[in-house]
Amino acid sequence: MGMNAMDRLKGLVSAALLDQVARLAEEDDERKLVALFEALSKISPNKYYRETTKALAQYARENHPFAGVFRRLFTELNPLCRKKMIMNFLVNFIILGRAMIDRKEKQLGVHLPNFIVISPTMRCNLHCKGCYASAYSKEDDLSFDVLDRVINEAKELGMYFFTFSGGECFVRPDLLDLWQKHDDCFFHVYTNGTLLDEKVTDRLARMGNVAPVLSVEGTREETDSRRGEGTYDKVMESFDRLNRKGILYGFSATYTRTSADYLASDAFIEEMYEKGCKVGWFFQYIPTGGTPDLEYMATPKQRAKLHEKVEEWRMKYPVFIGDFWNDGPYVDGCMAGGERYLHIISNGDVEPCVFVHFAVDNIKEKSLVEVLQSPFFKDIREAQPYEDDNLLCPCLIIDHPAVLRELVRKHGARPTHPGSENILTDLAEGLDEYSREIHEIFDTEWETTGRTKYIESLKREDKPEVHERFNKRSPQRQKS
Repeated sequence: MGMNAMDRLKGLVSAALLDQVARLAEEDDERKLVALFEALSKISPNKYYRETTKALAQYARENHPFAGVFRRLFTELNPLCRKKMIMNFLVNFIILGRAMIDRKEKQLGVHLPNFIVISPTMRCNLHCKGCYASAYSKEDDLSFDVLDRVINEAKELGMYFFTFSGGECFVRPDLLDLWQKHDDCFFHVYTNGTLLDEKVTDRLARMGNVAPVLSVEGTREETDSRRGEGTYDKVMESFDRLNRKGILYGFSATYTRTSADYLASDAFIEEMYEKGCKVGWFFQYIPTGGTPDLEYMATPKQRAKLHEKVEEWRMKYPVFIGDFWNDGPYVDGCMAGGERYLHIISNGDVEPCVFVHFAVDNIKEKSLVEVLQSPFFKDIREAQPYEDDNLLCPCLIIDHPAVLRELVRKHGARPTHPGSENILTDLAEGLDEYSREIHEIFDTEWETTGRTKYIESLKREDKPEVHERFNKRSPQRQKS
């Protein structure tokens, strides 16, 4: 049997250093964090991750709150989950995968994303307000064979991290077989948490390469109001079950007008920390699906408040927090269209983003590389950053809706869900107004501190395309 792409790349990295990282991954001694990060910096083929892992080593020496996240991973995960997080996520995906992608891009002449989001089923056992995942049948699922093919193609290109969404993934037991088959990858799975029983979590503990992220809406009242009575208690029970078994897990919260005050409170993040969450994702409610509701969106002021609180929490709590869409400066702006990821839905249609429900291509008919070369995705990437360089306002849907309308029109992209076209028509005026208001808030912060801070971060990046992308919109005096 021939070597796969990862085997070939590992052949270019010191075997002794890889063995050292593997040995450190097997230990639960948090005092070894500095040694781990220093070893990771030595195996990184590119400047960005060499510098980043060196910085993490220094954070560990200084007992910085961000290093606290990794201390918890060292001491609270079971041995297999800890090793898979380090070897599959940090080594295969973050460090070696980036090097593979850089080489493949030059070889193929196409920009490649870091990861893929897949919604293998749109079926769900819940019916949440504002969610488009309902009224689907088993026949609408993406087959195991297609999923397996996509992951194999992605691995050959250097992608070893996959986010699975839906629908509710755990209505499909065969996905556990898929994730186990690709034992060298790491899988991040969004779930409502109600199907994570003893049997499922026992298997996740034995696999080690799957991290469930459970959806919560804040209080019991807010969660049950949106997701159904009794859902909150089931989610809390699942948190406890995952914690007992040493599995990496976290929370996902949809930020709405009604949930915003509680979700942006210390009480909420402290509850998630006490429940053992090591990672948490905040998503703005986007008006999608058959009955989109602009009034359910958090206001621009509420969104800005979350940004303020997340920045504060990162210096206080040992939880890795992601804030969509406010974290644009940390990921170079919008990630859609294959810039950093793409979204494959259950019928095979390939969307630019989880929330941009329009497609031109279908993965059943084309390879990943062919999809990434499509004019629709190319134009999305070439338009980034959209209209200006303010990466605090990166979103194609709610921050630059006029650009989305033009790109969909130009390429004749088809709606992928019933009602998707409403975002271009009935909701256009409201989204334009939202865009104006959020820019009024974030433009000041970007001009005073945001742009300078981002340009400083680019000093670690040796990939010229990243600099060129930003400089396209940046004022001349601020060229990076």
